[in-house]
Amino acid sequence: MKTKKRHRYIGFKIITSNPALSKSFVIKSIQKQCKIILGKDSSEIGIRLIRFEDECGIIKCNHIEKENVINLLKSIKKIDNYDVEVDTIATSGTIKSLINKHFKLS
Repeated sequence: MKTKKRHRYIGFKIITSNPALSKSFVIKSIQKQCKIILGKDSSEIGIRLIRFEDECGIIKCNHIEKENVINLLKSIKKIDNYDVEVDTIATSGTIKSLINKHFKLS
C-alpha cells in the first residue's frame, strides 16, 4: 500500500539591505545552498518556494526533511551579492494555518 507524502510549510523572513530581492534570486540561492549543505537537488527533498513577497516567504518540503531545510535556510548568507540573514518564523502542516497564525501575504 502506498503511503501519502506529507509536507511541511516553513515561514521565513529575509533580513537584508536590499528590500527588492526577487523571487528568482531567492530560489537560486536555496537550490545552490541545498546542493552545498545537503548534497542533493532541492527537488529530491521536495523543496518548493510557494510564496515570496516583501522579504517574507513560505517554503514547502517533505516532512522528514523539515530540520534540514530549516538549517539550510539559516545557512544562506548571500542572495544576489547582498548580505542576508534568514530567520524562520514558524512551521506548519498546512499553508492556511501558517498564514493565519504568523503572517499575512497577499
